[in-house]
Amino acid sequence: MRHPSRYPNLPLLVIGLLLTLLGVVICLWPPPLANFLEEKVYDSFLRSAPHRPISGSVAVVDLDEASLDSLGQWPWPRHRVARLLGKIGESGAAAVGLDMVFAEPDRTSLTLLSGEIRRELGVGIVLAGLPPEVLDTDRVLAETLAGGPFVLGYQFDFDARQRKTCVLHPLRAPMHTRDGTVNTMGVFDAPGVVCNLPVLSKAAGSSGFFNVTPDPDGVLRRVPMVIRHGGILYPSLALALYQRARGVDPILETGPEGVEALRLDGKSIPIDRSGNLLVNYRGGHHTFPHVSASAILDGTADPAQLAGKMVLLGTTAAGLKEIRTTPLEAAQPGVEIHATVLDNLLAGDPIAAPPWAQVLRIVLVLVPGILLTVLLCRARAIWGLAAALPSVAGIWLGSWWLLAHRQVYLPPLMPVATLLLVFTLLTSLRYLQSDRLVRERTRKLALTQDAIIQSLAALAETRHHETGGHIQRTRHYMRVLARRLQTHPRFLHYLDDATVDLLFRLAPLHDIGKVGVPDQILLKPGRLMPEEYEEMKRHTIYGSETIRMAKSFLGEDSFLRMADEVALNHHERWDGGGYPLGLREDEIPIPGRLMAVADAYDAAISSRKYKSALSHEEAVRGMTEKRGTYFDPDVLDAFLEIQDEFRQIAVRFAGAGVAPGSHGGN
Repeated sequence: MRHPSRYPNLPLLVIGLLLTLLGVVICLWPPPLANFLEEKVYDSFLRSAPHRPISGSVAVVDLDEASLDSLGQWPWPRHRVARLLGKIGESGAAAVGLDMVFAEPDRTSLTLLSGEIRRELGVGIVLAGLPPEVLDTDRVLAETLAGGPFVLGYQFDFDARQRKTCVLHPLRAPMHTRDGTVNTMGVFDAPGVVCNLPVLSKAAGSSGFFNVTPDPDGVLRRVPMVIRHGGILYPSLALALYQRARGVDPILETGPEGVEALRLDGKSIPIDRSGNLLVNYRGGHHTFPHVSASAILDGTADPAQLAGKMVLLGTTAAGLKEIRTTPLEAAQPGVEIHATVLDNLLAGDPIAAPPWAQVLRIVLVLVPGILLTVLLCRARAIWGLAAALPSVAGIWLGSWWLLAHRQVYLPPLMPVATLLLVFTLLTSLRYLQSDRLVRERTRKLALTQDAIIQSLAALAETRHHETGGHIQRTRHYMRVLARRLQTHPRFLHYLDDATVDLLFRLAPLHDIGKVGVPDQILLKPGRLMPEEYEEMKRHTIYGSETIRMAKSFLGEDSFLRMADEVALNHHERWDGGGYPLGLREDEIPIPGRLMAVADAYDAAISSRKYKSALSHEEAVRGMTEKRGTYFDPDVLDAFLEIQDEFRQIAVRFAGAGVAPGSHGGN
């Protein structure tokens, strides 16, 4: 079995494929949030798309504010409604649909009113000689309905517990099936109905429901074309009005999933399995021509405005109109929504969501998601971005174009979201993976550098009488001293954590230049002569030249620059009396100032052939006397504050020639 490290991108591949499959699952079984977001995308597409022109075959007779002002509040006496309908019929309207229901007898009928007065007050009213239109206004309205192409409206009641006997007009629609099985199980089933008086329904001979139900977010996007009641299908007001005007019966097309479409005059009108039509809104308020009811009654309206048209009688008056929120407008009267549905039927252009669009949606999730996953596993993130952005733009603009020019809605959100999620997550994981590899390589490089540094330092010390303990002690001195100075105002800009760590690693290189000092000087058991001492002092220059030679090969680097400062400047003095350059005060690089304290302390507590080791207290006392001459005062003050830590380091890494017992006050 091959080692899994040979497949470093396998986790990315698996995660990308799982995200893509998750997108497919959400397409098939969308949660409420996904539906909500898709609907908002649909609304934005519909608002930004060019609106389809109206057919010119639909008009609205409006019970508007002017009509109520001139003729009185609603409801009007039914003889006035009858007169209004008669004048609309006389104008040559192809059919008239009433977006209202007459569920109760007209209380302005004198026959009904006389009976109520007699029962309640015991007073009779003489009705002889009065015209029939005031005696029984419902009868007058029924006679008008019987004489013209009128379609009554009614409303199904989905909360009713008992069925009411009503005269309704079923959908005259033969079924067309693909598999020989009629399937309308998805259609809404209403137990109750608020209907018109039987005398009116029988006279009209045609009727349709005007139920509309917004989506869960309160926006009306779909309108039912058929509803089942008592096992029978009934048409909507718009569909019944179309049938009455054109004299044709629709064909209801069904498939394995349920209702699929209505066929009208050779046009296939797409509806979903619940019988809903996805409305292709033409515009906002007053998109369709409106004619005031009062203008028709007083004869000032132009009959040509209604001639040959399908007319909807409804209201836009405040307090009477049914207000709905649509994708295009926050408040649109119900009668205009029915007019829009009717215009959709006439033009044959409602929005479709065909099965192939769902299949294409899944393909657009699956294929780009897999391809992007493979690409991100094999190439740099910039190539993934170059592939993802055009794909996202293409899917989004393609979906908009289908809606705007083909009236087909292909939901783009999940394909786009899947691509963006795959790109974002895999790119982030690749970054984390690369960052982990870089950190691992950096760690190994640091270990390699440490090994090389300590090897070079040990090589230098093999030519000298100092031991490996000196390397460990001085590097730990450097670290605790640098940490103490991290909060000091003069040093906080320089001594960050990375610099402190680097000083710890580079401290062993301070005496690397001793490899260039001749043996007779370096190993001399006694004190050096002046000329020999001058040669010994050159070890700082030899060390610096060695490091600078490395810099000439590798280029300028903070690691090598700091190593150079440690090797060259650790014998410089604060008063300028040090070597090799005679730098003074702040001219001395900070690494050199810190190394001077660490090296001086270790030299003091270590024995040499020409001197004995000092106790910790003696070393501290001697160094304190050199504050401001040999050492930076602030650096030495920091040393004095943490001198116990220096003593503990000396004990921990004590070697031959070191006075570890000096910590007890000896």
